[in-house]
Amino acid sequence: MAIPLKENDPGMPEPSERPERVASSDVPTYDTYPAEPPRTSGWRPADRQLSAGEHNPRLDEGAEKIGALVGDAVVRGREAMRKFGSMRQEVRRTSESKVQELTEQARDKWSNARATAQQRLGDWRDAARESAENARQTLVQRTREARIRAKDYVDENPQHVLLAIAGAAFAIGLTARIMRSSRD
Repeated sequence: MAIPLKENDPGMPEPSERPERVASSDVPTYDTYPAEPPRTSGWRPADRQLSAGEHNPRLDEGAEKIGALVGDAVVRGREAMRKFGSMRQEVRRTSESKVQELTEQARDKWSNARATAQQRLGDWRDAARESAENARQTLVQRTREARIRAKDYVDENPQHVLLAIAGAAFAIGLTARIMRSSRD
């Protein structure tokens, strides 16, 4: 819970009494700060410039570290790009070989299926041909046997055959006469 402030609180300066900063020169910097820097920090004032042959060992050391880090990062980046490129080529090679392998497998399976279907069709055709030939031979054999039996019957019973022929002729003549008379 906030404590309400009185407008006339002696600890709070009046709004008109508060200092107001107008320029950036109000913010102290080390080169304009009145205190001397600590001697162990190695800090030098900005107004003192290094001569052309003079080097700051701390800056050189820092620059060498940064350069080594940047160089190492570049080397690692190039190595990663090279590995990525070789991986991409390997994946492309592998995928192409997989596609060829699958194509060959599909072609082999199709060829095997086609050969199997042709073999089965040939087997069925041969079986049908053999079955038809067997049926023809059976029909020829039965016809031959029936002719032989009929001849044997005629030879043994000629009067029965003549009587059957006469009866059949009479039946045909009678049928023809009845049909002719029904039309007139």
